Amino acid sequence: MVTSTLDDDLVLPLYTLRETAQIIGMPANTLHTWARGYRFKGVDGRQHDVDALVTTTSAGRGPVVPFIGLSEAYVLNAFRTAGVPMQRIRPAVTRLADEFGLQTALASEQLKTDGAEVLWQFGEETADPELRDRLVVVRNGQMVFTEVVERYLRTITYRNGRVAVIQLPQFTPKVVVDPRRNFGRPTIDARGIRVDDVRDRLAAGEPVPQVAADYRLDLAVVESLAA
Repeated sequence: MVTSTLDDDLVLPLYTLRETAQIIGMPANTLHTWARGYRFKGVDGRQHDVDALVTTTSAGRGPVVPFIGLSEAYVLNAFRTAGVPMQRIRPAVTRLADEFGLQTALASEQLKTDGAEVLWQFGEETADPELRDRLVVVRNGQMVFTEVVERYLRTITYRNGRVAVIQLPQFTPKVVVDPRRNFGRPTIDARGIRVDDVRDRLAAGEPVPQVAADYRLDLAVVESLAA
C-alpha cells in the first residue's frame, strides 16, 4: 500500500495492472506477480507467502496502480532485462529498502546514486555472483549498474528525490509518462498528444497522412506509432 508521505500525483491510482504492463512493455502475468505477490508450498510442506514488490492502492480490479507503482515496475523490468532472476532481485530490493530506509526504494533517486554500491555489497555478502555480474559492475574503481540498467535509469527524470517522468524507450518519438500530463498516459512529449489518441484513429482506419496533419506530426512519427 502507498504511504501518505508521497505527493498526491504519485499515489493516485491511474492504471490497471494490464495497462501498466502494456505501457512498460512486459508480460502481464509477470507484473501481476510483482504487484500481488504469491504463495507457494515449500519443501517443508508449509505454505509460504512472497510479498509484492510493486505498490498498488487496493487488491481490486480497475485502476489500482499509481505512478509510483508504475515506476517501481519499470525499474524492476530493467533488472529483469539485465538477466537477473527474480528470486535474486527480491532479497536485493529488500536490502535497498532497509539501507535507504524507504518503502519505495526502487522509485528513489538514491537507487541511481547509491544503489549500485548497496547491491554490490549485498551480492558479496550473499556470495551471489549472478547478482553482481549481471546487475552491478566495477568501472574505474566505482560500482555502477550494468549497461542495460543504466540505459533504463537514464530515461528517468527525478523530482524531489522521486521518479517524476519516464521516457519510454520503445518509442522512436520522445514519449513520456508523467502523472501531471494527460493523467499519466503515454504522451508525445513535443506535442502533448496521447499516444492512444493517435493509435485509436489509426485503428479506426483513418489514413496516416490525415492523422499526421491533424496533430501536426511528422508522417514517420505517426507511422512508428501504428506499429
